[in-house]
Amino acid sequence: MRNLLTAGLAILTIGMFSCQKEVKDIFAPAGGSNGTRLVKTVDKSGSDSTVTFYGYNSSGKIISADFAGVDSGQAFDLSIHYVRNSSNIIQQQIVKSSDFSSLGIDSLVTYVRYDQGTNRYINAVSSFILFGLPLADSIVFQYDGSGRLVTEIDYTDVGFGYGPVTKKEYTYAGNNLATEKVYQYDFSTSTYSLEDTYTYEYDAKVNPLQFATDAPVLNLFPFYSANNVLKTTYVSSDPSYNFIMTEAYAYNSSNRPITDISTTGSDITTTTYYYQ
Repeated sequence: MRNLLTAGLAILTIGMFSCQKEVKDIFAPAGGSNGTRLVKTVDKSGSDSTVTFYGYNSSGKIISADFAGVDSGQAFDLSIHYVRNSSNIIQQQIVKSSDFSSLGIDSLVTYVRYDQGTNRYINAVSSFILFGLPLADSIVFQYDGSGRLVTEIDYTDVGFGYGPVTKKEYTYAGNNLATEKVYQYDFSTSTYSLEDTYTYEYDAKVNPLQFATDAPVLNLFPFYSANNVLKTTYVSSDPSYNFIMTEAYAYNSSNRPITDISTTGSDITTTTYYYQ
């Protein structure tokens, strides 16, 4: 698991997450709930564990995600909140962690711009001070003719003006995200080089975290797709990092996951889902 600063900055520049939130501790037992709103997940892998809580507003839109757990014997926490306007459009993302205080950061705030004419999120901008150095980040969303997000370009300013850093490209299969390609910008050649490719395969059941309209801000994976990922194939520019991850689900009568066993080589993670 990435350290919290890295995770927070990645979330800041992308728009969201691996997600989580605070909720009351009244949950139906795993496998016993046919609810449709996911309120908690519990991930366990060896001695590591993560508890994730999801929060929603009265319109059923996700507004917060908090997680806490233990990774390699170290406790961690991260909290992400979304500020929506009266039309339920995301205007801000606020990321907090207890680890940020040691860096002199109270929170990481991203301001999101939405185009009412096209009904699309256009970009997101953030700025903060780290060790006395002013940093700024901007991400630009680009769409195809059907309104699907096809490209994200991330720009960073460390005091010398904005410059490109990364680019993501997306393809789709029906109502699911099919591939995600990540490029790094090479300033010496002024070109992007492909670093990572993710290819996804799906079941025919219901993804309880689908928020397709907000997915450009939340992150397309896992918030865009209608179904649940059964297989992820990762290809890196360094083949030694390549992997295949498979998922084995059990579902409730609402066709939503209640457990998931994720296998990557010899690593196994078990996830339990709780609904209301």
